[in-house]
Amino acid sequence: MKARSSYLSAGAILVGLCTGLTACGLATEEQAAEAGEQERNIEPRPAPEGMDHHTSETWDSLAREKSQGPIREIDGEKRMVRYDFGGFARVGGANYSDWPTHSYADDTEYPEPQEADPPAEMDGDPERGRELFKDRSMGPCTSCHMVPEADVSAPGSVGTDLRTVGNWAKSEEWLYQMVYDPRVIYGEDTPMPPFGLSGMWSEQQIEDVVAYLMTLTGDEDNEPFIPEGVDNPEYWNPETRPTSASSEDPLDPFVNPALMKTEQIAVPLWSEPGPNGKSCASCHGEIQEGDELRPVGIIEEMEGVAAHYPKWFDEYDRMMSIEDFLAVHALEEQDMELPTQSKENLYMSILVHSQSNGMTYDINEEDPNVQAAIERGRELFYREVGRRNHSCANCHTSNGGGGEWLSGRKLASLDNEDATLVNHPYWRTAQSRVWDIRTRFQWCMSPVGTNYLPGDAPEYADLETFLMSKQEGKEVLVPRYTH
Repeated sequence: MKARSSYLSAGAILVGLCTGLTACGLATEEQAAEAGEQERNIEPRPAPEGMDHHTSETWDSLAREKSQGPIREIDGEKRMVRYDFGGFARVGGANYSDWPTHSYADDTEYPEPQEADPPAEMDGDPERGRELFKDRSMGPCTSCHMVPEADVSAPGSVGTDLRTVGNWAKSEEWLYQMVYDPRVIYGEDTPMPPFGLSGMWSEQQIEDVVAYLMTLTGDEDNEPFIPEGVDNPEYWNPETRPTSASSEDPLDPFVNPALMKTEQIAVPLWSEPGPNGKSCASCHGEIQEGDELRPVGIIEEMEGVAAHYPKWFDEYDRMMSIEDFLAVHALEEQDMELPTQSKENLYMSILVHSQSNGMTYDINEEDPNVQAAIERGRELFYREVGRRNHSCANCHTSNGGGGEWLSGRKLASLDNEDATLVNHPYWRTAQSRVWDIRTRFQWCMSPVGTNYLPGDAPEYADLETFLMSKQEGKEVLVPRYTH
């Protein structure tokens, strides 16, 4: 194979997609039959002998560099190269190689639940404990728990309301154990991390937090209260906090920047010839005038395609999303790079996805390979990873934090039929950029304290397939617009 350039014109990147609907693997079975057999330049990527599917260890990633999260030695320390925005930037180059990940090849074991050995005499400083409780880099505990502090703008409700904990806590030693390793008290499914056992907090820090919590006894009647100085009591209290769902139309280009950027980036590229003289339009036709569901434009041959993804590919021994396949196909057809999580890949994905708007998701669950991927994805959803020992289920099921507030964000629950866990890529207002679901997975790994996998990792494809299986029959609506 020829050397691959890292710097490509947009037209060159996309020419690999333009070999006919059947050839590029995006066609539905009916469309493929109508189109007839077309030669496709497939470069098989079989899993190693003895394996029936790829893992992140065996798959040659085609994600952009920061999505791959390489470990490099920087200033004498091994550091992870992450994205440089939002929560990724806050974590920086932290390397969590000692803690479990979602990799199928990772056999790292988290320590078993452990009883604490608190000091004979507690000597904590309540004021230091108060600041620690709110410290964003140390938790923050206030993302899950309510305490009577006016400078906490949006306390969470995932954990117990602690505004009167000083009245009902069994003892200081009991609270110490709760912070050190709550699994001893609540069992291994608790979403609360073992702050002491994991080394995130020192013995003195635990003592300080315990001292602070013991001061929380409520109002004069020992009842929980909203502290003075709160600007918006309705929003401060999770029980009365309104959700932030937008009532604006996500398919209005004047509302959703993702549509404007798709028009600016993907639409011109659709008709731009690549090195071999072909364009996407030369095989799939020109983009026609849009309608209410496809405001950027209509591509008839792409209608219904995205509704059937993720999809199993025998030639690659793995599940693939639209983004995964675009990256592979561009290399196969013209030896051009279209890295997953790159803006060209994401906006082309939006253009393809939007052709299925108004249809319903329908992945091929009759395929035994898809069934196996769903089961692998289910295992990943419940797998505890990272320094915090968290699973997706800890936040996104009713047994965990699903439906509760994590600070100012209401967590979606897999158990809620109305929850939207699909329709990616989408515009995320908090970061003013387009994300696919893989970036969302990676985002969660940073606070959990684990190294994320490459964005095109087979593990993430299986996890996405599991989530999609729970969203069968949901309407395709891409791009979403949400905080």
